[in-house]
Amino acid sequence: ELPFSNLWIAKQMAMKLPENSVLHLGILNSLRSWNFFEVPTSVSAYSNVGGFGIDGGVSSLIGASWVDKKRIYFGVFGDLAFFYDMNVLGNRHVGNNVRLLLINNGAGVEFKNYNHLGALFGDEADKYIAAAGHYGNKSRNLVRHYAEDLGFEYLSAGNKDEFLQVYESFLTPAYTPKPILFEIFTDTKDESDALKLIRNISKDVKSTIVNTAKQ
Repeated sequence: ELPFSNLWIAKQMAMKLPENSVLHLGILNSLRSWNFFEVPTSVSAYSNVGGFGIDGGVSSLIGASWVDKKRIYFGVFGDLAFFYDMNVLGNRHVGNNVRLLLINNGAGVEFKNYNHLGALFGDEADKYIAAAGHYGNKSRNLVRHYAEDLGFEYLSAGNKDEFLQVYESFLTPAYTPKPILFEIFTDTKDESDALKLIRNISKDVKSTIVNTAKQ
């Protein structure tokens, strides 16, 4: 059982994306997390990895959503990528076929993961590497006000129970009156623990081979 994290969220959502929808993923944590799980074969998936930086992913999502108003466009982005590119949400042409999932862990979680050299610095990584504390320091109101003032429907969750209560509204195949922004608050330790768990899943390969041979 994975802790509440981008990985756990991907596990719940990936196969439930509406048929013929489009998925845009932010780089590193979001791209890696969602790549562990299958999406329906009719779903198209993309990731803007220009320069392998945080720039442009949200803009790519919004631009793509104008191409085909008959498809729903989902985007999954971490907080640093979102805040870097949030100005595009103010465009008056953003349509109701946009669904934006914001994973807000309050830092560049990549630099806090168990397998990254930045994690060796402990809490000091927040100050000098992981950019923690910026953008409202995981404020529960900052993005909500921004999104609602720009005409988005806003959803949020801070744990598994809260997520399970609202996520189906985010995934509905029906067109909603407004675009939706779903902000999910996770913890960097849970993100790291989830990655460690899923990367170290093991099974008895020898037993599997023997059982297959018997069949």
